[in-house]
Amino acid sequence: TTILGWSFYGEKCCQFLFGTRSIMIYRVLFVLAIPLGAIAQLGFIWLMADTFNAMMAIPNLIALALLSPVVFKLTKDYFDGKEVLPGEELNHDQ
Repeated sequence: TTILGWSFYGEKCCQFLFGTRSIMIYRVLFVLAIPLGAIAQLGFIWLMADTFNAMMAIPNLIALALLSPVVFKLTKDYFDGKEVLPGEELNHDQ
């Protein structure tokens, strides 16, 4: 189930980033990586897993940094008791 889960997750990420045409390339690379994972040294496998997980974290960390002013404003508004309704446009100047 782990292989299927990661395959699906990676495929959807690849599709989002590079479009539908990239799915077949991803599938081929993923299938080729399975036997490599079975015969490679354990240290190399963990290194690759850590590297690819870090690569997935980088865009998320950039987005968090860029959105931090919005998060700080919403958090302050929440603790100040201001009500923000779903779909309401946020005014960052106030």
